[in-house]
Amino acid sequence: MFITCETIMKLPYLEKLKLVAGAAGLNRIVEWVLMLEEPKYSEWLKGGEIVLTTGILLNNDEETLVRLVEDLNDKKLSGLIINIGPYIEMTPPKVIDIANSLNFPIFELPFEVKFIDVTQSICRAIFNNRIEQGTMDNFMKDIIFGDVIFSEEIYNRAAFYGYNSQKRYYSLVIQINNFIVSTYNNKLSYDENITQTKQEIEQIVLDIFENSKLKVIKTVQSDSIIVMVPILGNEYKNSSKIFAQTIIKRVKEYSSNLEVKIGIGRAVDGLKNFKNSVFQAIKALKVLAISGKEANLCHYNDIGLYRLLFQIDSYEEMEDIYKSTLGKLIGYDNKNGTNLLETLEVYIESGGKLEKTAEILFIHRNTLKYRAQRIEEIMDCDLRNEEEIFNIQIAIKIGRFLKCVK
Repeated sequence: MFITCETIMKLPYLEKLKLVAGAAGLNRIVEWVLMLEEPKYSEWLKGGEIVLTTGILLNNDEETLVRLVEDLNDKKLSGLIINIGPYIEMTPPKVIDIANSLNFPIFELPFEVKFIDVTQSICRAIFNNRIEQGTMDNFMKDIIFGDVIFSEEIYNRAAFYGYNSQKRYYSLVIQINNFIVSTYNNKLSYDENITQTKQEIEQIVLDIFENSKLKVIKTVQSDSIIVMVPILGNEYKNSSKIFAQTIIKRVKEYSSNLEVKIGIGRAVDGLKNFKNSVFQAIKALKVLAISGKEANLCHYNDIGLYRLLFQIDSYEEMEDIYKSTLGKLIGYDNKNGTNLLETLEVYIESGGKLEKTAEILFIHRNTLKYRAQRIEEIMDCDLRNEEEIFNIQIAIKIGRFLKCVK
């Protein structure tokens, strides 16, 4: 869990902090804390900071404070702490209204509370959190991708991060693409944009599980977030898909341009077996990529034949099946600029129904009949023969699989 506007309220010296606006934005991550008295200096801010002000240079001007809140929100700051006292006696109603509309948290702090105590408390929490997050990430990477000896020390470290040896766990591998396009902030470098976006998405994921009273452990691997989720009760497949769907929905609400795919692994017993669940989830993601469908989540149990194909070490036999079954049709398409293989794939996926196939391909039924006849002639097959259709179906899946793994 990152340090957010909500968690700072529980820190030492911030007990008297009072939220007055922007409650819906309390999950904003706090990257740093600083004083800001002169509004024009906000151009130096990069995003992620929480700002403290006494309002000494605002001259008790409501409009100036409104513009400051709008500016801080535009720059993706986390929130604003106003020192209530001689310069600002109370947060103006107009400022509260604009902050609520922007989901931008505003806090009031009594003037007698020293800013130095507040800043030190928040900075200390940020530093400690970064250390904890870093060690958790490294620990999980070792568990999943390393060659770890599962000693008592390893289990003790896992318990420190929330692992319960009495529970079974499954994995979610959340793959996010299109980071920079969706959340570009010209105050940040490319890498800083990516890092900030990943952190905000991580927080979204963690909030979802926390709201369900689940303690999860996570790590980030490239553009994926790997989450270790405990099972509640005996049934987890449906609940895991509900969590995945919720994550996809919330991330898309955060930024509609982000591309989200989630693979779900099987439930496993024991910490040392968790890597198996992760690799299953990764395989489910690969099947999503080759399926040609618009689905954005896949459970390992649902990948069918691909589970068997992933177990085959040599691809030579698979390549031979693919070429001997579909080679002539592929050669014909390449030579004549046709797309008969695509027609065949849609026909099979439509259960051999001409009307449905023609509708999907936006062609006339007679055109489809002609194409089907040409396919049968080229491949020397009968598209009404169930066994031949089955072999073609297997060959198509093999072809997609080979594109994915080679």
